[in-house]
Amino acid sequence: MMMRLVTLALALVLLSACDSRPSDSKPAAPEKSSSPAAATEPAPATQPAVVYTCPMHPEVVSDKPGTCPKCGMDLVLKK
Repeated sequence: MMMRLVTLALALVLLSACDSRPSDSKPAAPEKSSSPAAATEPAPATQPAVVYTCPMHPEVVSDKPGTCPKCGMDLVLKK
């Protein structure tokens, strides 16, 4: 269980580091659609990753609510 939490924490750190780096490549040109309705539809919203962590042990992370295996406190949403 602890190894899974450490692996998840490491993956989250690596993902956040990848997201924060500026891109050197130019943004791709938007595709043109022949349908006028397609141009007015909003893009589908993506849900941000939800991460729960222990207030006393920030290294303990989870993708769902629960309790800290070290101290038993409730995990809280990480902002």
